[in-house]
Order: sequence, then C-alpha cells, then structure tokens
Amino acid sequence: MTPGLALVLVACLLAAASDLRTRRIPNTLVIGLFVCGLAANTAAGWQHALFDLAIVLLVLAVGTFAFSFKLIGGGDVKLVAAAAGTLGFPAAGAFILYTLLCGGVFGLAYSAMRGRLGSTVANLRAIALPIFAGAAPARLQTGMAMPYALAIFAGACLTAIARGFPPHLRLSW
Repeated sequence: MTPGLALVLVACLLAAASDLRTRRIPNTLVIGLFVCGLAANTAAGWQHALFDLAIVLLVLAVGTFAFSFKLIGGGDVKLVAAAAGTLGFPAAGAFILYTLLCGGVFGLAYSAMRGRLGSTVANLRAIALPIFAGAAPARLQTGMAMPYALAIFAGACLTAIARGFPPHLRLSW
C-alpha cells in the first residue's frame, strides 16, 4: 500500500466518523490531506504535483456543479478532491468511480431505511432524464441529506482492495 493511499484511508475514516457524528467534515482534515498529499506527490517530482493539482481543480469544478444541484455536500466535494489529488493518476479515477457506486448504493439503502425511496427515485428521474435528453436538469424537490463521507471511505477501501487484484482485473483509465 502506498503512503498516499494509507493517508487517504485514514483521512476518509476520520471524515466518515465526523460526518456520522456531526454531519460535517472538518476543513482542517481536508486541508491536512491536501497539503500532505501535495507534499508526497512533490517528492515524486514537480510534474506529478502539478498533475495532481490539476486533478484537484477538475474534481472541485465538477463537484461544485453537483453541489449546485444539492447532489452532494460542500465538505464531501472538498474531501473527494483532496483524496483524488493525493492518490494521483490513475488511482484517482478508480477512486471516484468506486465512490460514486458506493454513494448510489448507500443512498438507495439510506432512503429505503428512512421510508423515502419513492421520492428519491423521483428526484433521480427529475435530474437524470433531462440530462439524457440534452436539457438542463431539474432541481431537487425535497432532498434528504445522508452522511456521504461513508461512501467516500468505502470508495477508498475499494480502491485499496482493488490494488491487490491482478492487473487484468483492475479498473483502469
């Protein structure tokens, strides 16, 4: 396991615990992950650091778009961006994909536990169908916030597990 992956796992675990307890992800945790990840990537060369900084900016841009539609919280966006930057390319792509898959599964399970599965599916339909038709997505009617840092931690765990797979079974970009 690389030091960057270990750093991401620890930070995401702490963020998940905080998100469950207080429904917030501390900025100090995210900034610490970003700075330590940038320092670790700088040790591999300034090109790696610049490329990983570009990953952070790209994830922040896409995440801000998702945040504007109340699909994800601001702290979650910052945590995913810092973790993706720390992991670097190509692990960041796998991490984001695993996180999205875990978020979908956790979201459906969370809404089913709260008795809101019908409204969650209606919200998904209201957002997804216009996007697939090439139109602007609709805004959510009444959203239900879930502790998404759990999905981010699960995505980090799956990224760590997948690194142990033979190369032909790994997710690659």
